Amino acid sequence: MSITNSKKNHILQKDAPIHNWYQFVLGYPPHLVQYYIKKFEINRNNIVLDPFCGTGTTPVECMKHNITNYGIDANPIACFASSVKTTLDLNIAEINEYQGYIAESAKASMQYHGLKDPLSLLIEPKTSLKHLIVRNIPDLSAEQRKIIPRGFISEKPLFKVLLLKLIINSIGDAKVRDFFLLALANLIVKKAGNIGFGPEIYVTKPKNDVDALSSYISITSRMIHELELNQHHNAQTFIINGDSRKIDTCLNRDLLGKIDCVITSPPYPNEKDYTRTTRLESVLLGFIADKKGLREQKEMLLRSNSRNIFFQDTDGDYVKKFKSIEEIAQTIENKRIDLNKTSGFEKMYSKIVRHYFGGMYLHLKSLKPFLNEGAKLAYVVGDQMSFFRINIPTSQLLAELAEDLDYIIIDTELWRTRLATATKKQLNENVLILENQSVLGE
Repeated sequence: MSITNSKKNHILQKDAPIHNWYQFVLGYPPHLVQYYIKKFEINRNNIVLDPFCGTGTTPVECMKHNITNYGIDANPIACFASSVKTTLDLNIAEINEYQGYIAESAKASMQYHGLKDPLSLLIEPKTSLKHLIVRNIPDLSAEQRKIIPRGFISEKPLFKVLLLKLIINSIGDAKVRDFFLLALANLIVKKAGNIGFGPEIYVTKPKNDVDALSSYISITSRMIHELELNQHHNAQTFIINGDSRKIDTCLNRDLLGKIDCVITSPPYPNEKDYTRTTRLESVLLGFIADKKGLREQKEMLLRSNSRNIFFQDTDGDYVKKFKSIEEIAQTIENKRIDLNKTSGFEKMYSKIVRHYFGGMYLHLKSLKPFLNEGAKLAYVVGDQMSFFRINIPTSQLLAELAEDLDYIIIDTELWRTRLATATKKQLNENVLILENQSVLGE
């Protein structure tokens, strides 16, 4: 691809429509998917799977190319975003009516509560629907507040978000309601919250107030415009909230056919807590209600960081025979002992390596029965040095697992290099390319 290394992971302006409705900051860009669709000669007669689909980069691109596709992810708000972004059979006139309904209801409700949203005074809603005045807005529960990291959102922006949510939830049509809820998730991340990404999520300077309604109308107007321009795409898309270490629990006999292509990027073995990145909008939109729900979500994820390792985990047992993985895990543990690091999360580092690759082994094994013979697979994975600066050559180790499971290793392509914040070294982000072959007796 003729794109400079520094720009390779950026969304090109021409690709932004629909993808930008809500984007996971750690995802890969649409042009990478386009490249592998072309490289693997995938067309509308094929079926594509993204087993770690995040917020839907692969499903959306497949939809734009009219290719039937499946997406799986353990994070419910990511699945929600992927589903909304690939549901384009909405009535534009109805969507415009409900945008006016939300605007008029929010404007009247804010005035009722004495809230200032100066730019919203310029909005002249056009709708035949009778507006709603929200008089009682329930606060977040104590449990919800506990699981939102401190400082992620200020009280007045929070109040406005909850007001908008109540108005949106009064819409009876589920597809329409979800469309506007996804726009609210965008508002939470881009405007209402005190959060930034670099790429780790961090707390920014508190916003005591925001022009929530005018920003929301701007977001929804752009989404409606992009929806209208893309409604000619009619590919079938199926988004599943599930655990990709157990593909057989996600896909079933209703599959339209065996998979011809996989384009995906699983989590990397590092200290990124993927649930924290989407925590604010997950709680505010009701996808996580308490610590129990948060734990249940983490238990479905591929083990990749110390915050989703649990005492009952056994994934690491499946890679005990791989000396390369065991040596790296043991080197990390020896380094921990040498450095006299005794915290609970540091003691997890060697376990993360074993459970991560054990989980990927389970994934590749459970995936195999659903693949056509000759199916092509592209896994975007990055080398890591998060654990005491011990190098983890992720694509190389995954290739060993794949070969053991009778996949053919086609190539390892360098996607880009990225600067490791701890070591200030450039680490490779590769695309491991595999091909499925049948096994005797299968």
